[in-house]
Amino acid sequence: MAVEATPDTAEGAAPAANGSHDHGRLAPVFPRRLRDHWLEGHAAEVAELALDLGRSLGLSSFELLELELAARLHDVGKRAVPESILSKPGPLSAAEWSLMRRHPEWGSGMLVDVPGLEAVAEAVHAHHERWDGSGYPLGLRGERIPLASRIVAVCDAFSAMTTDRPYRAGRPEIEAFDEVRRCAGSQFDPAIVDAFVARGERAAA
Repeated sequence: MAVEATPDTAEGAAPAANGSHDHGRLAPVFPRRLRDHWLEGHAAEVAELALDLGRSLGLSSFELLELELAARLHDVGKRAVPESILSKPGPLSAAEWSLMRRHPEWGSGMLVDVPGLEAVAEAVHAHHERWDGSGYPLGLRGERIPLASRIVAVCDAFSAMTTDRPYRAGRPEIEAFDEVRRCAGSQFDPAIVDAFVARGERAAA
């Protein structure tokens, strides 16, 4: 089963000296339609997980900044999905699921016109692609999927599995790690999974 990131630009915003970013300073540079989503709880958790993982993978400061932006804004396209679908307590119908699956495209569309966020828009567009090519919306495979998208995909799934949702309770972290491992090579980049699990094991030690 598949397990379900000038005044108008964030380009050039520098990370803080400790390797984290000043979220309060970065948020206001976005157009109003993006600001509320910047501080949304799930987005903040995915960004924290993604930054930790990105550092363990040796990403540069600029790559970490783009990764954080992609992680915090990965689901911004859901602002175009009806609330009745987002909060539905049961399974989605085929028509509802078809709308939900368009959120990467809609999110990318919200970002692509912001100067300097072209790569972030691309990462948001691809965060539901799968390593084996069976994801959406483009069916990208393997390393054709942007690295930021591959990182966000793992962190997004882990956060979603461990968080209570209207239709189910969150799962224990140990079960979520097992599911991420199981999906390595199909849904997720195996190297990203190895790094994510290793980071989790270090944190639990």
